[in-house]
Amino acid sequence: MATLIAHISDSHVGVGPEAEAAAEALANAVRAINELDPAPVAVLHTGDIAANGLPEEYERVRELLAPLAMPVHPLMGNHDERETMRSAFADHPGVAAADGFIQYSTKCGPVTVIACDTHDPEWYGGRLGAERLAWIESELARASGPTVLAMHHPPTLTGIYEFDAEIPLAPEDREALAALPHQPDLIVAGHIHLPIRAMLGRTPVFVSPSVHLQAAFDLTPGAEVRLVADPPGYSVHLHGADPELVSYVRPLPIPSE
Repeated sequence: MATLIAHISDSHVGVGPEAEAAAEALANAVRAINELDPAPVAVLHTGDIAANGLPEEYERVRELLAPLAMPVHPLMGNHDERETMRSAFADHPGVAAADGFIQYSTKCGPVTVIACDTHDPEWYGGRLGAERLAWIESELARASGPTVLAMHHPPTLTGIYEFDAEIPLAPEDREALAALPHQPDLIVAGHIHLPIRAMLGRTPVFVSPSVHLQAAFDLTPGAEVRLVADPPGYSVHLHGADPELVSYVRPLPIPSE
C-alpha cells in the first residue's frame, strides 16, 4: 500500500500587511496538500516556519495549518526561535518530549522520520555537533522499516556560493554524518529555496523548494543569495510503489503581492 508524506519548507510567515503574501503562499500549500488523493499520512515542515521567530508569527502559522487533515511535524530552521517554537507546538508529542534541541522520531505509516534540529542561534548556517550526531545514530540504529532523516540545512554542497560558503551545514558535521555506521534511506531538507537532488555518500538528499519565494539560480562565484518570485512548490515522498522512496515536486501558484 502506498504511503505519501507531504513536505513543505521555508514558509517565513510574518505578521502585518507586508506579510500577507507569505501567509497566502502557505495557505495555497495547505489547500493543495488537502486535495491529494490518496491523502498524505503526515506533513513535514523542514524549518524557517516563521519569519522572525515571534509568538504572533507562530500563532498565524498554526491558524494557516489548521485545515490540514493530517498531523504536521515541524522542524527548526535558522529563522525560527527554539523556545518560542516549542511553546507554539506544545501539543505535538515529539516537540513536547524533546529536551533541549527540538528533535524527535515519528512513524509516518511504515516510514520512520527522524526530525533533527540543526539550528545554531549564532549564525544562519547549521550545526550538529557530537550530541546531535550521537542522537541521530541512536535513532537510526533502532529504527524499523525505511528511514527518512529530516533537517533544515541540507548536508550537501549546492554550487551556490553563499549557501555553500557562508550559511551551510558545518562541513565537519556533513562529513561526520556521512561517516555514521547507520545511514538513512533518504535525507530531506529545506533552507535553499530551490528543489535540489544530491548525494551524501550513498544516501540520496532531497531539498524541497520554498512554498513562497525561491532563490535565484545563480552559480556565479561569490554571488549573494537573492530571493525572487519564481514559481513556488512543495514536495511529496512516496513509499510503496517500489522498495525505494520516490520524491516529487509539485507546483503552487505565485502569491499575489
